[in-house]
Amino acid sequence: MGFLDKFTKKNKKIWFGLNKPQVKVEKEIKIKEEKKEEKKKEENKTKKNLSHSNAHKVLVHPLVSEKAAVAEANSVYTFVVNRKATKDAVRQAIKDVYGVSPDRVRMINVEGKIARHGRSVGRRGDWRKALVTLRKGQTISTHEGV
Repeated sequence: MGFLDKFTKKNKKIWFGLNKPQVKVEKEIKIKEEKKEEKKKEENKTKKNLSHSNAHKVLVHPLVSEKAAVAEANSVYTFVVNRKATKDAVRQAIKDVYGVSPDRVRMINVEGKIARHGRSVGRRGDWRKALVTLRKGQTISTHEGV
């Protein structure tokens, strides 16, 4: 009956790992905590990466429409931005690309419209819009090459 000896009471501690010394358990707990801290640091780095050197990932393109053109007279510029971008990330990207510090940044989540092609029905993707307000006297040339 050697096979069934694993399940007896005296060997239960060894089989289920309950016989480990306390020092080993504490080390394992410390290692798990360190891994959690490393994951948190990596998440913070990814958030910071979106804001600094990756302006091309934050700003997708300037939005060209009649409404946006009218708003440019009041020094409010409209951009399509990454869906995960924050106000601070957009502010930093505008500084990096255009060399102008925005006075105010407003964000809008735009829902994609339903599109039909004959009988088949689809849906356009959701996107995010940023309205960037500049101080008086500052301008951005967003329509170059359009």
